[in-house]
Amino acid sequence: MQTLFNYTTISTRLEKTTRTLFVTLNRPDWNNAFRLEMLFELESLLAWCTTRVEINSIFIDSSTPHFSTGLEFETLPKTSASQLDKVNMKLQKIIFAMMQLPQTVIVDLGEGSQTLASEFSLGADIRIASKKTKVAFNHCSYGLVPAAGGMSMLSTLISPAFARSWVLSGKAIEASSLMESGYLSLTYEAKNRTEKIQELLTSVSAQAPVQRIQAKLGLFETLRSQFESGIVMDRKIAKASMVSEDWRTKKPEQKDLNFMPAKSMSYAVKLSLVKNDDTKNLEH
Repeated sequence: MQTLFNYTTISTRLEKTTRTLFVTLNRPDWNNAFRLEMLFELESLLAWCTTRVEINSIFIDSSTPHFSTGLEFETLPKTSASQLDKVNMKLQKIIFAMMQLPQTVIVDLGEGSQTLASEFSLGADIRIASKKTKVAFNHCSYGLVPAAGGMSMLSTLISPAFARSWVLSGKAIEASSLMESGYLSLTYEAKNRTEKIQELLTSVSAQAPVQRIQAKLGLFETLRSQFESGIVMDRKIAKASMVSEDWRTKKPEQKDLNFMPAKSMSYAVKLSLVKNDDTKNLEH
């Protein structure tokens, strides 16, 4: 395999037999959580891929058995609303780009993912995972909403009934439900992972490149309008939900919740509007 690029948070290599670009999230000390640096590197790599039509597939996994926690839970209480907004918008842009790449994008979720990492996988054409996997869209448990696609895109790609249950319960979803919903295309056991992946990559490489690319474009275009309108809605919902700043109040190990009561929401929104008006007056 040929090694490509010198990124800090991801590693890449090119396998010539199936013309596959392997991308591995490589922040094991942080459970491969997403931060702006990783998102910028992923965005840069995907931009490079847009003109590399000779590459058949992009295979994304991580350096740990568990794909990624998504959020950096340890730093979350110190993260500002503007920082979270930047992460959400960047991730949303990456997911949208993955859907339009000429390559077939495969994401291996391994033994599971949470929050932003689960949303990231929505950009894949094919999602696979270990039979032990547990995937969670558990943003609300940390005082956030799945604003990068976990509301609109998830409800478009699978049955809204599954999406509503997964997001509103925040529970870890096992492989059987993920397969039933269509979210996952394939599961594997540790002993046959390499074989299953090779079979999948070989199958992709055996397709006529022009027709494969055009088919992917056609599949995307049938849903483009729903994705675009959904992105706008997601951003509005995210902005409204951040008024409470609930993500600052809880660490992963804490059991006692100190979230804003729902009845306080209208007052918080009004206070936010007043603060915004004051800021505008100062600017003028």
